[in-house]
Amino acid sequence: MYRFRTIECLLDKYNELENQEIYFASPEELNDPMEGLRDVFWKGDGIVWKNLMINYLKSLERVFVLTILLNDSKSITDDDLVVSSGLLRYASPQREFLVKEIIDQTFKTKFIRELPIRLSKRRTPIRRSELLSYLQTIHPFFLNSISEIYYKHKLTYKLQYHQDLGQFESVIEKSGFLHELFNKLEEENNKGQSDIFFNTIGLYIQSNKLHIEFKHWEGESKSNAFYLVSEFPNRFVTKLENDIYPDWYSASFLESNENSAVWGHYGDNHKGVCLKFKPILNEGKLALNLNTEYGYGSGPIIGMRPHTFRKIEYHNKHVEIDFFRSMGRLPKIELDKLWYEDPDGNKSVCASHFDSPEKEEEWQEEYWKNFNDSLKIKLREWSYENEYRLVVHGDFIDYSTKDSRKLRYDFKDLESITFGIKTPNSAKLQIMKIIDKKCKENSRKEFDFYQAYYSKDKGQIESFKMTF
Repeated sequence: MYRFRTIECLLDKYNELENQEIYFASPEELNDPMEGLRDVFWKGDGIVWKNLMINYLKSLERVFVLTILLNDSKSITDDDLVVSSGLLRYASPQREFLVKEIIDQTFKTKFIRELPIRLSKRRTPIRRSELLSYLQTIHPFFLNSISEIYYKHKLTYKLQYHQDLGQFESVIEKSGFLHELFNKLEEENNKGQSDIFFNTIGLYIQSNKLHIEFKHWEGESKSNAFYLVSEFPNRFVTKLENDIYPDWYSASFLESNENSAVWGHYGDNHKGVCLKFKPILNEGKLALNLNTEYGYGSGPIIGMRPHTFRKIEYHNKHVEIDFFRSMGRLPKIELDKLWYEDPDGNKSVCASHFDSPEKEEEWQEEYWKNFNDSLKIKLREWSYENEYRLVVHGDFIDYSTKDSRKLRYDFKDLESITFGIKTPNSAKLQIMKIIDKKCKENSRKEFDFYQAYYSKDKGQIESFKMTF
């Protein structure tokens, strides 16, 4: 397994070679924005749809309060956005009563009250663009309800972020919220009609937002009010999608070091180096031992554990995730309160996987299979890489800091190092001195160095073994 590194990572700045470290990058640090993309959809009964709307409202209320309190003294970020168990906890009984009053006020509006049932009647699954369109439509109504209740209780001196929506409400009432129209279109024509429509609407809204921001931009960062009024629906959906599974981090390896483009992309334009690791077989799969936390006694239990290589698949079909049936990170009692039960104790059909231990076990296996499968898919354009990757995730261990994602390997598993065509001699000498020192410390008699060069005959990067 080959791992390309820049001189900066290997030596001067991060000292990966001296520390025998492999860094696991977050998806945001990877060069493909499609990394880990999942085809999330929403399809369920009226219970889960109403609970989604209630959770949206509760989350919006929290951001409303922050916007009033902070007044741009500190920027609201996605870390302040709560979409799961935090919605069950209130600072006081008074706050809980206030939120309940906001919910009651919101669902007095007829089309909002009927919306959960209407959405449950969509024949095809609702995907991101369609869900976002619905949330953007109801968002100002939700914001109005929050504003009215806060003003009613004299918690604000005026109606904040309140709009006159009378005419808009009348139009929506007459439209039937389009669900019947799309059911008919998809029945008679193409099942992708709604996706095309809502994707187009989403792009139009995004373009229009940018135009409005440009007209009012004064060289300053976006305000918290903008986040509350305009950004919140999109941020909420993103948070929902991300909360299905734990955060994950990866380290990339390739099965070859002969591709010039790969040396250019990952080997710092041929000025870097390529480390060759010797994997082990663990339960019939290729793996690499890394020093990591794997249990807890009187304290964390840390030691060398095998981490399995995942071979990347190159195609354009991403794993489908049924949101309402893929919430595996919350205790069952919290899932019921947040998603699967209505106030009368009626249970959603989306919770049927909890009907028996056998069903739950089968569901757990599928849940983690979908997670693992989603992390080994890249678009066809990247197929020249022939990538393998190691993955760690933060379900039980906190990998949120960069230092926590530097995992130590065993020096005996580092088989050789290949210098790039343009690797400076000063860097080569520094690397060789570090390896020489480590060989003495580990009583290792041999370590191979290679020099990359371009073979005109084969039309690819070759390497020859250096002798000393």
